[in-house]
Amino acid sequence: MSTVGKLGEVGLIRALREVFDRPLPHLVVPNGDDAAVLRCEGHVVATVDAIVEGVDWLSALTPAVAIGHRAAAVNLSDLAAMGARPTGLLLAVELPPSAKVAQVLESARGLADLADRFGTAVVGGDFGLASGPQRWCVTALGEVTGRPLRRDAARPGDIVWLVGQVGLAGLGLELLRRQGAGFGEQPWVHACVRAHLFPQPLVSEGLLLQALGEDLAAIDLSDGLGLDAARLALASGLCLELDLPAPHWLAPEVENGLELQGLDWRVACASGGDDYALLVSAPPGVDLSLLFSAVGHELAAVRPIGRAVAGQPGGVRLCVGGREVPGGGWLHGRGRVGRLR
Repeated sequence: MSTVGKLGEVGLIRALREVFDRPLPHLVVPNGDDAAVLRCEGHVVATVDAIVEGVDWLSALTPAVAIGHRAAAVNLSDLAAMGARPTGLLLAVELPPSAKVAQVLESARGLADLADRFGTAVVGGDFGLASGPQRWCVTALGEVTGRPLRRDAARPGDIVWLVGQVGLAGLGLELLRRQGAGFGEQPWVHACVRAHLFPQPLVSEGLLLQALGEDLAAIDLSDGLGLDAARLALASGLCLELDLPAPHWLAPEVENGLELQGLDWRVACASGGDDYALLVSAPPGVDLSLLFSAVGHELAAVRPIGRAVAGQPGGVRLCVGGREVPGGGWLHGRGRVGRLR
């Protein structure tokens, strides 16, 4: 199997472009020049995030396609939280010379396919060889007409809504660590592991929320419900009181299986991370469930889970399944804050 070192820069870039180059109506100057040129009708929204082998994915247990998917998803979720429409992705990838070309291209296909789902593509980037672990760094560009969603717009009295689901991905990571590639035949275990390997950014949901034109605050739940809720509360200068009921995925066989594993689904919902759900604060008269039901069932589930109140900025009181649970999540340099058992 050919390696990146043997193929060389020119050969790898040519192979990557065969995966990434896709026509976009707003792409004025395509990939291959010194820079891409995109036509934009609104405000430009930009975000960047990198994923690193051994830190953001389990090296021996993660399919190559899931690596590229994650590299795109973490950035598309940030655009979703701003209510932005994706317009282009830039990729800077660092690979060891020993990396297998076939696996790198499989990762590239995972990235390209997720981008294509939301009408965008990789329009440029950079490639380098390094002795360290793989590093996939994506800059996502988007556009928004009118007011973007922001995390500092919550007001006391607002209702706090959860768009999407929390808990499954964090449990999937823990189950994958414990059971390895042979993680069993139980459908619920597969659902957890898949939620971890292939997180789904809620881009369509973010666009719908932004189009509502109300004074909404939003943040994507990538590092854990408790931690990200505290970030929204701090930015808005208030506190959040959250009461999350049992998630819809908690069937009896799931609860029993987690108990046998010594895992707590309540703590997973509070601090598991990698959910890519959206936490949204809206004025009391705005019913987001009616908004979502009016446009079809394919969008993520939405439910009210609390309220914003005056108090020490950044405070979060979090109950899950009728029990108060300390909030937590993932912090770089400190690892996971809060445990799943």
